[in-house]
Amino acid sequence: MNTQLKPTLGTLHLWGIAVGLVISGEYFGWSYGWGVAGTLGFLVTSFMVATLYTCFIFSFTELTTAIPHAGGPFAYSRRAFGEKGGLIAGLATLIEFVFAPPAIALAIGAYLNVQFPALDPKHAAVGAYIVFMGLNILGVKLAATFELIVCVLAVAELLVFMGVVAPAFSFGNFALNGWAGSDVFGSAAGHGRDVLCRRRR
Repeated sequence: MNTQLKPTLGTLHLWGIAVGLVISGEYFGWSYGWGVAGTLGFLVTSFMVATLYTCFIFSFTELTTAIPHAGGPFAYSRRAFGEKGGLIAGLATLIEFVFAPPAIALAIGAYLNVQFPALDPKHAAVGAYIVFMGLNILGVKLAATFELIVCVLAVAELLVFMGVVAPAFSFGNFALNGWAGSDVFGSAAGHGRDVLCRRRR
């Protein structure tokens, strides 16, 4: 009896999942941080969070190669902290996976409602949830391929957007009242870090 897991996702699939998570945060979460911290305050916050995630990525990469296991955080915590530590990490991961999809579906529903006001955001959210659930039921590779396609389209859209707005960019306008509505750094600008960290989860 073969008990080994069969790899079904390639490098591009994993890239699409990781980059897609970041882009979804930019579409649905970052605007709250810009509004609270201001452009300069949020820029500093973005560098801080980027440093955090860079360290996280390299740490996670080391763990996945040292402890190749489908359990992810559960397996790493179990190895480091024993059964109870693994249980806590496993429950935390389970809670994230249970609540994240409905939150994403609600964000999609709200976004579609802005574009199409006649569309009920709750109905759109339920529809998006059913579509994504169906894709995962049909197979992880199919779901990852769909996400990869959407991710490539989103990256292309962002590049087009940057190309369109770049000629008119002015750092003076960008920095105007950039510290949470003020020209001077203050504690209010630091609140963007909390908003971004909450939204990135």
